[in-house]
Amino acid sequence: MKKIFILFTVLLVLGSACKKDFLSVDEKNPNNASSVPASFILPAALNNTAALLNNPYNYPFIYEWYGLWSISGGYSQDVNMTAYNLLNSSYQGIWSTTYTILNNFDYIEKNSTNAQNKPYKAIAKIMKAYLYHNLVDCYGNVPYSEALKAEAGILKPKYDDQKAIYEDLVVQLDSAMNLIETKPADAVEVGANDIIYHGDMGRWAKFANTLKLKLLLQQTGMDNRASYISGAITTTSSVGYLGAGEGAWVNPGFLQSTGKMSPFWETFYKQDGSAQNALTYFMAGQDACDFLIANNDPRKLRFFAPYAGTSIQGNYFGTVPLNLPSVTSKIGPGMLKAYTQDSPILTDIESLFIQAEAAQRGLITGDVKALYEAAVTASVLFEGGPTGNTANATAYLAQVKQLVNFDATADKIKLILTQKWCALNGLSPMPVWTDYRRTGFPDFIHWSEDPLKLNETPPVRLLYPQTEISTNNDNVLLQGTINTFTSKIFWQNR
Repeated sequence: MKKIFILFTVLLVLGSACKKDFLSVDEKNPNNASSVPASFILPAALNNTAALLNNPYNYPFIYEWYGLWSISGGYSQDVNMTAYNLLNSSYQGIWSTTYTILNNFDYIEKNSTNAQNKPYKAIAKIMKAYLYHNLVDCYGNVPYSEALKAEAGILKPKYDDQKAIYEDLVVQLDSAMNLIETKPADAVEVGANDIIYHGDMGRWAKFANTLKLKLLLQQTGMDNRASYISGAITTTSSVGYLGAGEGAWVNPGFLQSTGKMSPFWETFYKQDGSAQNALTYFMAGQDACDFLIANNDPRKLRFFAPYAGTSIQGNYFGTVPLNLPSVTSKIGPGMLKAYTQDSPILTDIESLFIQAEAAQRGLITGDVKALYEAAVTASVLFEGGPTGNTANATAYLAQVKQLVNFDATADKIKLILTQKWCALNGLSPMPVWTDYRRTGFPDFIHWSEDPLKLNETPPVRLLYPQTEISTNNDNVLLQGTINTFTSKIFWQNR
């Protein structure tokens, strides 16, 4: 694949000159932001999305709260995190970076007005839906209908109802799938500017439908939503969902150079291969270690590096004192593969777990056991190494263990979501948080041992960032008093 790495974040603002290279198109004035083509913006926006999602420092609270990772004994624990004390200054980058990227996808959508540009418009709609659903899952009500309209003079956008946003995201995803289905024969070829599927619009349609299923599945715990959910799923059921090998992974052609490596890898390693602080800061979570050890999991030494022989050990969240670094496992080679490793957005692993749960709940047709086992197998294969093969996955799944074997457990939802929690370690933290909030699984997590913690269980949402309070305070105040433990996201019906 030709190297097409682009690092600009706010391309529309910078209006930077672009060299005549792989991304170049004929433009009379490439320095004029108003004339920047979608082919320039798309790869940067996709790459920046992956960088947002895959930098562990953006979502450390999820990895730590839910037992996947811990902090090394060589560092002091964040007292606000162990006390479940979220501030308006906590994780502000999720909000600001998301809206920056949304602006770029919105630009693509608004400037793809003719039929030939339907592929670009469809991708932009899909990615906007993905990013907005992440915002809702973090904050609840957010600016939506008036967002991204600074050029129209709307600098202080109103907040929309989170349930209404979700419903419109479903509409937008349907629209995107329709754009793909009806694109003309002479439609613009997105090609390598699409650093996920390289212009395969059939895959993009499945991505959209999988995301739609995810949004609807998250609402199954709510009252009076069954008819809406089943009706919405039926309209695009023929499109299908992402299967094994069809996940949405970003790779623009990562280079062994600062700022151009895979973002997850670069959090842990420098350009010359030496360690970044993250490699000695983030360690194994003991809940994850307990699960892997108890279930003879072939991924054990892929998720975490052994501190001695084949032994892994972490820390329970908030425990004092933490285990010494010499007897604590670091993040393992299954997560840290190479500077060229793909960056996940919506993986086939997650998709298969989504389908398994949806089939178990009767939302879609499908063999629940086959989907579940395909998801676990995909995870084992992804983690790789000597144990990362189908034979080991099959042997693992055959064990008569409640949280492994499909036939051995009565609670299939618990099984599916517990294995999903395990599989998404280091891949996608947001679904872990969402799944626990809506279902309570996994149900064995050791909550913070900090005696000063503000609640027995973690917060259910983030607070609106201080940056937003400073610039859009009137609309923030209209959202009322926000309590991080009781102001639930609309789909959390428990």
